[in-house]
Amino acid sequence: MGACAGPGLDREIAAGVLGDRGPRVPAYSTENAAADLLLWRLAQAGVAFRVQWLDGRHFCVLWKASQRGAATGSAASRPLAICRAALELSRGSAAPVSHDYPLEAQQV
Repeated sequence: MGACAGPGLDREIAAGVLGDRGPRVPAYSTENAAADLLLWRLAQAGVAFRVQWLDGRHFCVLWKASQRGAATGSAASRPLAICRAALELSRGSAAPVSHDYPLEAQQV
């Protein structure tokens, strides 16, 4: 099923993905503005992304040009889909990407 939205996941994203250990943590997993900040910070680190709505769910794909594979996340909410993909990317569990399917960075 994946990680659940809330303060625990937000702290895990801040510390494990972004390296932030401050006392205040944005609501990355529940607020679109905070999820956009997460995407911006990842993009600054060379991570490309695509977020889209398909069949009633949000899907997020994150990848680095310097690495083979992509991390994915899906959820009913856009922020949670982004957080799930970011966790997968940070844990190094990105799946191989087929070269037959071109990925393009895109915001939705």
